[in-house]
Amino acid sequence: MSEAVSTNLGEEPVLMWVQVDKIRVDHNYQREIKPNRVSQILRDFTWAHFQPVMLAEQADGTYTVFDGQHRVAAARAHPRIDRVPASVVRVEGSKNEADAFLGVNINRTAVTTVEKFWAGIEAGNADMIRIKTALEKAGCEVIQATGVRPAANRTAAVSAVQRAIRTYGDAAVVSACKTLVAAWPKDAGALHAIMIQALARLYRNNRKHIDEARMVSKLTAKDRKILTADAETLRKIGGGDATASVAKVLVEIYNKSLQMGQIQIGANR
Repeated sequence: MSEAVSTNLGEEPVLMWVQVDKIRVDHNYQREIKPNRVSQILRDFTWAHFQPVMLAEQADGTYTVFDGQHRVAAARAHPRIDRVPASVVRVEGSKNEADAFLGVNINRTAVTTVEKFWAGIEAGNADMIRIKTALEKAGCEVIQATGVRPAANRTAAVSAVQRAIRTYGDAAVVSACKTLVAAWPKDAGALHAIMIQALARLYRNNRKHIDEARMVSKLTAKDRKILTADAETLRKIGGGDATASVAKVLVEIYNKSLQMGQIQIGANR
């Protein structure tokens, strides 16, 4: 049986040399430049090792790079180089450029989930927009790839948020994120992946009677790192995964001294 193949090939790219001063980066979806990577390319520079960059042609005669910005930066810094080989495509608007970035980089482990998230937002990806919407309802956001300091209401746990939304629903994730930020407003790691998933599980499974204010109060009295360490000890003793162990610890903390209205960990589905 033959393999399935795409028949939507798009317009063929043009292979050409492009002046580096005509190439720019769209920071709406591109990753942060890593100086060490640029330095490495400069140290080892040889045309035999230089792969053509991928550019999108703009109406004003400039180009945006959607694959190879570190190579472009290195070429720009090299005293003997003023142009680079490129595969140039014509796409309409930054949304399609971001989509091209995703297409090139989606299976590369070097591209972080945060970078894929912001490219997805620019490209209008429904899953990424759903994540952004849920976080915004909680007063939270995904940390920017460049120039924004960590904070309690910012997270890099894109995959965890997406998984929690799919498993427990948007409302549970919103409640989980609001609770974590309210409990630990000075902790830049408050929106930790495991915490988001564990708490979203509890909110989904106890939606009828869980008291968000009580959960905030109980967590405020605890250090997040110590709580996580306690959960890890529990996991080593009883087995299971880290998220379930954290959820069990959260249930114990919430239920302590409570005669009625106790919560349960519930099913992980």
